[in-house]
Amino acid sequence: MKLALREEMTPGESLAEKLSWLEGMGFAGVEVSGSSLDLPVDELREAFASSSVKAANVGGPSTLIDPDADARAIGMDLMRERLLLGAALGARGVLLVPQFGQRPKLPDLEPLMTAAEEEQELFRLQLRALAGEAQAAGIPIYLEPLNRYEAYMVTRLEQGLNFATPLAPDVGIMADFFHMNIEESDMAASIRAAGEHLIHVHVADSNRLQPGRGHIDFKPSFTALKEIGYDGFFGFECRVDGPFDESLRESMAYLQAQWDAA
Repeated sequence: MKLALREEMTPGESLAEKLSWLEGMGFAGVEVSGSSLDLPVDELREAFASSSVKAANVGGPSTLIDPDADARAIGMDLMRERLLLGAALGARGVLLVPQFGQRPKLPDLEPLMTAAEEEQELFRLQLRALAGEAQAAGIPIYLEPLNRYEAYMVTRLEQGLNFATPLAPDVGIMADFFHMNIEESDMAASIRAAGEHLIHVHVADSNRLQPGRGHIDFKPSFTALKEIGYDGFFGFECRVDGPFDESLRESMAYLQAQWDAA
């Protein structure tokens, strides 16, 4: 079981300090999603070359269907940069959140199409344009479904697959236990249905605290992950209750025990 932590959660002033702390804690990876994204590529590669900690993923923008054309163009250029960065770091993929918000932001074009349909078509168009560049870079993009209180377009794994499957293997999806606990009627079944399209996993408990502090039963979903041959990272994306290092170590041990028992 390869555990990772988001960069914003990781103590340390510099990337080197963060990687050293992660290594000491026993983490195998870090999600490059914070200030390190602004560093020169050579500096990033040098830091990772001196550590056993790997780049689990690189974070992408969430503006590909922004109502402002300039914002969309900037988002597309940024995605191209992140694909090249992820490839240079040997990351497993570039994480992309399709949109934030509970309703469409583009204007309604009925009777031609609704605002929601327009945003879906625009997102498909943007993804198709990026899929070829992901293929050229040798690194996939994967979509993160969020719960209904944070997003509306992709809230379940099935909805992510609707966008990703036609563009596989250059576009896939990820699973987040916190969001799945809200949206999926059967988390294990959803994981099995995703199969090889599932590239990354986020772990948090039902209350968005560290795993072991809520009521999610991880074992059935871990069994499903083993059945589909999942060999990627499990990235902590949560609040941490209690003394930070001690509480994280406790949660890491808890997850490993659940994985072993699955």
